[in-house]
Amino acid sequence: MDIKAKLRYAAVLTLVFLLSSGVSGLADTTKQVASETGVYYTVKKGDTLWGLSQKFSDNPYTWPDLWSKNGQLANPHLIYPGQKIKLVHRSDLDALGTGDSSHAMAVDEAGAVEAAAIADKEEPRTYHYSKIERVGFMKKEPVTPHGTVFKLKGTDQLMLGEGDIIYIKASEETSLVIGARYVTYRTITPRQITARLLDVNRKKLNRVRKEIGTQHYLSGVVEIMGERDGFFIARITDSYRSIKLDDKIMPYKKRSRDIPILDGLESMEGEIITAEEGETTFGQDMVGFINRGASDGIAKGQTYTVFYYETKKADDALTDKGLMVPVNIGNFIVLDTQDETATVLVTYSTQGFTPGDHFTFLKK
Repeated sequence: MDIKAKLRYAAVLTLVFLLSSGVSGLADTTKQVASETGVYYTVKKGDTLWGLSQKFSDNPYTWPDLWSKNGQLANPHLIYPGQKIKLVHRSDLDALGTGDSSHAMAVDEAGAVEAAAIADKEEPRTYHYSKIERVGFMKKEPVTPHGTVFKLKGTDQLMLGEGDIIYIKASEETSLVIGARYVTYRTITPRQITARLLDVNRKKLNRVRKEIGTQHYLSGVVEIMGERDGFFIARITDSYRSIKLDDKIMPYKKRSRDIPILDGLESMEGEIITAEEGETTFGQDMVGFINRGASDGIAKGQTYTVFYYETKKADDALTDKGLMVPVNIGNFIVLDTQDETATVLVTYSTQGFTPGDHFTFLKK
């Protein structure tokens, strides 16, 4: 029996998303969507909470629960095209974005109630991750920095934040552009990463030891304000973590917080490398790295199942060897890809992931 068949026998793949508490008031809709993590549906003409509850929960009478999860909706009977609604899922999420054709009372963009017949079409599944800008990455070879932070302005240099000033020395190979934005980051070498994993099971660590690359740990975003005496003055526009002396900079690229959810590759198998924050064990809502990347077919938005093998005693009394049974312990979604590695977010876990744990894709 192959790995995937065993996994299907051991557990059913479940994708669970973090549902944050809502904030009240229609005027706060944009703020809420930007600050939460989860799966959202964009309201179309003809939608009602009753109809959406039937579509995504198989029970229209759960509409009060759907309303309670969306505090931005002041009136449950007035929803408008373009609004984003956090979903109440079916238990297995198989029907996300699908459903039977139905008729519903609708509120059009002018606010008038009308009867409309709508043919439900498959909605793209989207995972909203508000912290995507601060997610780092791992590469075999570190990126070439555009400059280095050599001075911090202010008396409390451990608490630098938005609006504070730093000074940057540009790299000889590159030039900085006044008015442009750059990401500040620092690197963690493979040797440093391995040193913090001394408590990890040696056999599991050896599966990924040679694939550990240089981690790029993002600390913030700065805007170049001007140049003076051969160095550049920059203002901090976003602070993810403490910005330190000798932090490096690279060009800033805006990343979307809405990630289309994709099926993983059925042939894909790989291992967990480590957690972004350095923990030896990490779980739900935490970020980590895997040892497969774009060159292997890994893409942003793909979802996979994490598992480990457990030895079970064989039923056959004549067999001394135990059976290696895969145990499903959670799922992740891909946030960023490099050639040989990828950054992932744990969306569900029954126990902590550790370096060397396996992952694969299970088709529903």
